[in-house]
Amino acid sequence: MGAAALAYKCMEVAYLRITYASHGNIGRCRYELQAALQVIPSGESPSFASDGENSNHTLAAEKVALSNTVRSSPSVTGNHVISSGNNSSLSQLLAFSQHVNAAMDASRKAQIAFAAAKGKSKNSNDDGITSIKRALDFNFQDMEKLLHVVRLAMESINR
Repeated sequence: MGAAALAYKCMEVAYLRITYASHGNIGRCRYELQAALQVIPSGESPSFASDGENSNHTLAAEKVALSNTVRSSPSVTGNHVISSGNNSSLSQLLAFSQHVNAAMDASRKAQIAFAAAKGKSKNSNDDGITSIKRALDFNFQDMEKLLHVVRLAMESINR
């Protein structure tokens, strides 16, 4: 179970590194989506033909479909619509949240596996348990030190 906890920690770190490296502009994406968010008053049928978009039925259908599914808060009245021009920002924001969710899931599983390993250990001050805990508590920024701590934990488990 200790090795499983370390494996999950490595998964967590991998997802966090992916998130950190590839989603540096996520704040900008969030800002663009917020700026593009349009509010249509509740109960009104949107009239997209008068928007200056000469009969773009695809965009109108997309806006109506999204307005029924994308809502930010119950305190805000109206339907929120994201235009098709912001699909890239929306895709990046969804990818970011998927990576963060996967990292948090791996972290949760690492903690569960650690608790099981700790429960099976005869002594809570066991060198293996202590080294696993040290590895699980390590951050994802310093990969060399993290790998060193994981190696030490694996060696102490194998003893």
